[in-house]
Amino acid sequence: MSTATAGAAFSREAQASSSRDVGAANSRDRIRALTTAVLLLVTAQAEPAAARSLDALSSDGLYTWRVPATEEAPAWCCFRWMNDSPIAGVCDLDGRQNGFGSHDDRKRTLDGEVQIYASIQSGKVEHIHALSPDCPVKSKREIRDLGAVDVDESLGWLEAQVQPHARAGSDALVAIAMHLGSAALRYLSDLAGNTESIMELRKDAIFWMGQVRIAASAGELERLMFRDRSSEIREHAAFSLAQSEAPHRSAPLIRQGHEDQDPEVRAQAWFWLAQTELPESEDAIQWAVANDRDADVREQAVFALSQLPEDRAVDSLFAVLGNRQLPEDVRKQALFWLAQSDSDRAYKYLDQLLTRQ
Repeated sequence: MSTATAGAAFSREAQASSSRDVGAANSRDRIRALTTAVLLLVTAQAEPAAARSLDALSSDGLYTWRVPATEEAPAWCCFRWMNDSPIAGVCDLDGRQNGFGSHDDRKRTLDGEVQIYASIQSGKVEHIHALSPDCPVKSKREIRDLGAVDVDESLGWLEAQVQPHARAGSDALVAIAMHLGSAALRYLSDLAGNTESIMELRKDAIFWMGQVRIAASAGELERLMFRDRSSEIREHAAFSLAQSEAPHRSAPLIRQGHEDQDPEVRAQAWFWLAQTELPESEDAIQWAVANDRDADVREQAVFALSQLPEDRAVDSLFAVLGNRQLPEDVRKQALFWLAQSDSDRAYKYLDQLLTRQ
């Protein structure tokens, strides 16, 4: 009911009440009740809608808020290396180049939350950081703390920053990936699979799906590895899966190394498999060395063997050198990569080989 309608109803009721000789007290009560109703309606219309927590971000400044984080979200902060050991530091929110990460993979976000920082200058979002709530930060500017924010509101604001050529778009994807709930994963999956999106944004979405929420993303990464029409995306999805903590990541990598039509994708699949250091890597890559239909892939597979942990790499390269059924160029590659090794066994082998020559 509008204010005018309520006022008209009040007038009619008042006129009818004044014309009655009986029940005057009753009429007065009814008039008072209607008067109260009209006043409440007018007051409600005069009050502005409740402001959202992130409405403040329409003005320049440095802001922070926290939201619930996915269980896999790492406790990111800033640190530096000294004598090969990580030293915890303070994150400078004013710097344009702010490295951050976690040197302890077991550590997760404090109390299941992530702290978001957003810097806005001249009406544009310059930087976004997603850090652990207990990570110390510094800035020459005032940091306005907006407190706890609803996940959907935070996601809505961050998604608006993921635009082509936007400076903070990549950082926004990192923060989105750390948000709790299916909405964040759905957004990342949609972006990763959208062939009309900017390639770099697709690749960022794919990477953070693997790094921050692999438990729910593994299936989507595998779909991209085998069904996306872009060889660059198929390769990047394999990279993301290999760098994740997915327990069964070797099987899709081996399958891609066998099946992909693009030689470069197959070669990279073997390289990323070696990086996982999983025990089934040697046999799978040795198959490629001997059987792949492309000479460049066979040579790249030899290189992949050299990327295994030292003793395993040396044993694998010895096996290639000792297999006289392999093409000479493949065996030469094994000899080359063996010479690059710091292994004492490799030096001894090469010394004996040179002595015989």
